[in-house]
Order: sequence, then C-alpha cells, then structure tokens
Amino acid sequence: MRMNDLTLGLVVLAGAVAIFLSSLQFSPIPGQAYGAETMPKTIALLASGLGIFMVGKSLATGERRLGVALADWTRSPASLFGLFAALGLVLAYILFSGAIGFLPMGFIVTAGLMLVLGVRPLTAIPVSLLAVVVVQQAFGRLLLVPLPRSAMLGFLW
Repeated sequence: MRMNDLTLGLVVLAGAVAIFLSSLQFSPIPGQAYGAETMPKTIALLASGLGIFMVGKSLATGERRLGVALADWTRSPASLFGLFAALGLVLAYILFSGAIGFLPMGFIVTAGLMLVLGVRPLTAIPVSLLAVVVVQQAFGRLLLVPLPRSAMLGFLW
C-alpha cells in the first residue's frame, strides 16, 4: 500500500496519540525519577513531531487530499503467497511455541520464511539454526528474558 505524505502523517500522528495514551497506564518505578512510561512517551513525542512535519510539508506543497493506493507487488500471485506464508508462520509460532518451544518453532519459522523467499535449503537451514540459537542465547542468557522452553531440548537451557 502506498500513502501520500498527508495520509501517512495523519496515521503517524494517530499512532503517537495511541502510544502516549497507552503509556499513561504504566506505573512509575519506586524511588526513580522515571519509569516504564518513559520510553513510550519519548517515542510518542518523536512520532508526533514526525507526523506534524509530514502533514506540514504536504500542506506546504499544496497536497490537500488523502491518498491510498495498492502497491504493484499486490498484483503478483507469488508475492501474495509469500505474504500469507509469512502471516501463517507467525501465527503458527504464536499458537504452538508454548507447547513446542522457542528453538524448534523459531527454526521452523525462520527456515520457512527463508525458503518462501527463495533462499536455497543448503543456506537457509544452517543460517536459521544459527540465528535461532543466537537469539535464544541473547534473550535467555544475556537479557534474562524467558523464551518458551522445549521439553525435548531442555539440555540447551
């Protein structure tokens, strides 16, 4: 989908308002001058600045109409298949990662997306395996963010 600057600027402004309003429900960290709402409010401030700039620039150039058009790739069956395959793989990860675990599902999603995009299997499989292990180690060990565990691959945790 392609949008003109006026339309995209208004969408960015609406997103900034939504981010700001949702950040109001975060509670502050006791004893800190800032809390969990600090980053979302900063992003909302920057996004609103960008939205105002885009709307102002489009109005200054004489653009007064909202515009949305479908991009050329939407006419390609292969591109649409890739889009729906990607959405299906992400949905499969959401539905099954809790039961199967991050490593197997992450590998399936990553390798599946690479194969759909035309990467050769001899490249997609090792790169997907390496990427999933690196992400698991980065989140699980460095950032201490728990990812769904796999009962059969418990020895990797």
